[in-house]
Amino acid sequence: MDNLYNRKPIADGVYFTSVTDEKFKINRISVIFITKLSEKASENAVLPRMLSKCSEDLNTMAKLNRRLAELYSANISWSVRADADYQFCELSASVLDSRFALDGEDILRETAKILIGCLFRPYFENGLFPAQSLEIEKQNQIDDNDAEINDKTNYSYLKAYEEAFRGEPAEVRWGGTNDRVEAITAETALNAYKRMINEMRTEVICVGESDFAGISDMFAEAFSKTDRRPEELPETKVSCTKPEVSRIEETLDIEQSKLVMFFKTSDRYRKKYPLMVMQHLYGGTESSKLFSIVREKMSLCYYCYSRLGFAKGFVTTECGVDRKNLEAAESECLHQLDEIVNGNFTDDETEKVKLYIINIIRAVSDTVGGITSRCLSNILFPEYAEPPEEIIERINAVTREDIMEAAASLKLDTVYVLSTDKEAGEE
Repeated sequence: MDNLYNRKPIADGVYFTSVTDEKFKINRISVIFITKLSEKASENAVLPRMLSKCSEDLNTMAKLNRRLAELYSANISWSVRADADYQFCELSASVLDSRFALDGEDILRETAKILIGCLFRPYFENGLFPAQSLEIEKQNQIDDNDAEINDKTNYSYLKAYEEAFRGEPAEVRWGGTNDRVEAITAETALNAYKRMINEMRTEVICVGESDFAGISDMFAEAFSKTDRRPEELPETKVSCTKPEVSRIEETLDIEQSKLVMFFKTSDRYRKKYPLMVMQHLYGGTESSKLFSIVREKMSLCYYCYSRLGFAKGFVTTECGVDRKNLEAAESECLHQLDEIVNGNFTDDETEKVKLYIINIIRAVSDTVGGITSRCLSNILFPEYAEPPEEIIERINAVTREDIMEAAASLKLDTVYVLSTDKEAGEE
C-alpha cells in the first residue's frame, strides 16, 4: 500500500500520508483515530465534537473562528463514523494553499498549528473538559442518535445490521447508545481523550496542492510529547452466515412498512470485483433488477435497492412496501437474485453497470475528501489497495460466469420487517 501513497511512520502507531494533486487549490489535513467498536463508542463519539470547538491557545469558539477567518476562511471540522468492526474519530482542517496568500503567509502551517492545538492542547477547566460544553455536546450526540432512529428507512437498516452482526464489534453503532452518552462525566471524557491520544491507531492523511513539507515533522513532534501505547487493531473478520435465517418484525405507527434482507458471502476477497458488478446489477442503479422490475414493472415497492459491504462480506436488499405486499416483495427480491445466479441478464446490462461503477471510481479523485477516504480504505484493507486504473481493468475483466458465481455465494442471513398497521390508502 505504501507504494501507492507517500506514507511513513512518525510515532508509535501513528502514520503520515500525503497526496499532492495540483488540480486542487485547497489542502486538507485529516487526523483519524481508529479503534475497535466497543462499549466505549459513546465516549469516543463525543470527543471530536469537544476538540473542534476551541483549544488552550484559542479558548473560545469566537477566538478560534476569528483566527480561522484570518487564514482565508480556513476550517476545522470533525466526524465520527463506523465501518465494519472499526470506529473512526476524525478532526480535520481545510485551508487555501499558501501560494494564494497575499502577504506570503504560510497559511497551511498556521492552520496545522491550530489543528494540533485543538488535538493536543484542548481547553480544560481545572484539568477537565468544561462541564457546560460537555453537556451541550452530549445532547448534540443524543440528537444525532435520535435522528437516525427517526428516519425509519435508516432505522430499519440499522436494526437489520445490528442483528446480522450480533455478537461482533460491528453491531455497535458509531454513536453508541443514549444511555451511555448520558452517563459520560468530565472524568470519563478525560480518560477517553487520553485513550484516544495515547492508544488509538492514528492516520494523518494530507491531500491537496501542497507537498506538505514540514507538516509531518509538526505532528511527529506533537505525538512525541504523548505517552503512546498503541492498542493492537484487530483485523476485521468476515461474518459467518447464521445456521438459520434470523427473522425480526417490529410494528410502529408509520405510513410505510420496511423490508431489509442481509445476505452474506464467505469469500469476499476472490469475489470482490464480481460481487461489486453483481450488486449493482441486482440493486445498485435505476436500471437494476430491483428497481426496474420489483419497483417499476411490478409496483411492489415505493423504493427498492441494495448496498454492498466488502469488509464484512454482505449485500442487502432494502424496500419500502405496503404491508399487504411484504410477502410478495420479499419473494420477488429473492427471485431476482436467483435470476442473476441463473445468468438471466444481458451483456448490455452488464456493460452499463460496469461503466457506472467506473465513473464512480474515477469521481473519487475529484475531491480531497474522496482521496482521503480511498487512502484510509487502502490502509485498513491492503488486500484491496490498487491504483484506480488497475481497479477499472479488474472491473472490465469481470465475466458473466464471475457474476453468476458471486450471486450464488450469497446466503440469506437476516430478514427485518418494520411493519405498519395501516393498509394502503388509510388515513
